[in-house]
Amino acid sequence: MKINLRLLLLSLALLATTINYAQHHHKPHTDGIEPYYLTEQLENYLKTIDPDYLPYMFASEEDMQWWKEAKFGIFVHWAPSAVTEVALSWGRYGRRPHHSSDGKVTKGVPEKEYNDTYKTFDPVNFNADEWVLNWKEAGAKYFVFTAKHHYGFCMWDTKTTDFNIMNTPYGKDVMKDIAEACEKHDMRLMWYYSQPDWTHPLYRKDLPHTEYNEQILYPQMAELMSYPGVDGIWFDGLGLPPSRWNSPKLLKMIREVNPKAIVNHRHGTPQWHMGDFDGPERGVGRFQVNRPWETCDVLAGAWAYNGESEPAPLSEVVRVLTKIAGNGGNLLLGTGPRPDGSVVDKHATRLIETGAYLKKYGESIYATQGGPYISGPWGSATYRDNKVYLHLMGHQEGPSIVLPQLPAKVKSYKALTQHQGLKVKNNKDGLMISYQSNEKEIFPIVELTLDCDVAEIQAIKTIGELIIDNASISSSSDKSDGFIAQNLLPGAGEDFSEGIRIKKSWRPDASDANPELIYSWDKTQTIQQIFIKEGRRLRKSDVREFEIQVWNNDKWDMVYQGKDIGSFCGVYFNEALSSNKLRFVFKEQQNLEINKILVYTE
Repeated sequence: MKINLRLLLLSLALLATTINYAQHHHKPHTDGIEPYYLTEQLENYLKTIDPDYLPYMFASEEDMQWWKEAKFGIFVHWAPSAVTEVALSWGRYGRRPHHSSDGKVTKGVPEKEYNDTYKTFDPVNFNADEWVLNWKEAGAKYFVFTAKHHYGFCMWDTKTTDFNIMNTPYGKDVMKDIAEACEKHDMRLMWYYSQPDWTHPLYRKDLPHTEYNEQILYPQMAELMSYPGVDGIWFDGLGLPPSRWNSPKLLKMIREVNPKAIVNHRHGTPQWHMGDFDGPERGVGRFQVNRPWETCDVLAGAWAYNGESEPAPLSEVVRVLTKIAGNGGNLLLGTGPRPDGSVVDKHATRLIETGAYLKKYGESIYATQGGPYISGPWGSATYRDNKVYLHLMGHQEGPSIVLPQLPAKVKSYKALTQHQGLKVKNNKDGLMISYQSNEKEIFPIVELTLDCDVAEIQAIKTIGELIIDNASISSSSDKSDGFIAQNLLPGAGEDFSEGIRIKKSWRPDASDANPELIYSWDKTQTIQQIFIKEGRRLRKSDVREFEIQVWNNDKWDMVYQGKDIGSFCGVYFNEALSSNKLRFVFKEQQNLEINKILVYTE
């Protein structure tokens, strides 16, 4: 019998690639969690590429381990355009070739003025060592730096174009300094790289990108990988298909230099979930532990220096980091240094505060996995080996929080935070947790030690049915047709902002001093948990007082009174509410914007 050797080699290579993919995309304890990605599309694509590329398509489980344990990274957007104080690339009024918004841009800094900022760029206060030491003090374990963003300026000494850092008054390779500082201070490093280049004439040509790829893209990738200690590439191909860049060739170039390098998913069609991890932008990813993922968000303002903008409060940073860790992901937190290279003082302070928090409670974040409890308005859970960490971020209305029973024995428990009177019981009635409040702590963290490896426990659902699907909604006022209350119901559209689509929100009219939202159902509902998200950015809450009320005996009864909302406000009712109407009254607010409200049954 004759054997087709090429077919056999192809089959073996595809099998090895699939095993690498499956190693860090499938875990046995994710049963009951619907797939986040469409493996069939990816598998079909892998069958079409040159077999020589297959061994380079995915990192191994071992190679991904440091990244999965890191949990927290810093994302720096910096370029000569920082002087304009607008979002990097997206704040430019000009061409966006091969993008859906090309020719539709109506505002921003004129293209020539924006591009010419390099002619005066002289960041005399840039110090790579200070940057990296700041990131370490913040508790970050890796650093992603924008080598080239969409407008095409290169922050390194490239031989492919004159549009680069060496032709500024500064005239030095900042990325060389960054790479050396990361090696010196033991900081993992990834380069952000935009395949699209809105300024280069070769990219502006009609498809295919053959000339651009051969003369610009591939040589630039080779240059980026020539720096010492590069742990991976953070692509940003704006959702374009892998055929635009011949992505397998790019991956081979990367991994021939560093076989352990990791890459994100943005070198291909997002729905295919290529690369080694997914990346929701400016939004907390859903509970997903069958494939690594990372949320990228900004500490303040936009993706770049946005003036001396106020950073999000420490409580917001901690909550979003904790929610992400509990859902199984990493947080890549962005900041934009000033045009002179210095870090905004207020941003540096907030990052140092974050690091101080992580020094105290980082054991419940670093090197953990999300689960075994699936997160909800009550909070989230992480685990490592036989320890479970409960992050009780929700507001408790009642003597205790009751989660489903753990299918294991709780050998011991303790509060990591300064919460007294902690009591934990695990029986057929559930896992009951009670404690005394402590205003000095952001939220309680409870450590449980079990009699088994937590990875053996199936993911446990902690919320009931979402009941806003069959609700109607009304408001005391709407700011405009774009900010109506109906935006808070399922099926509402999305807005386009800085390259991403974000859920629309509700805003009341500016003259409405005490705006209200009312959810109504045709019949009585049982309500156990409520989640509220304010705004579409990580920032300080604009609410100082609000109430949740239910309609009962022909009048409104207050069931919860809160002080602020922010990006995560959960309310857990020990005794479920029964009503067919739910009202939110915002009594002290300014520039109110509500992005999401979720209401769950028992």
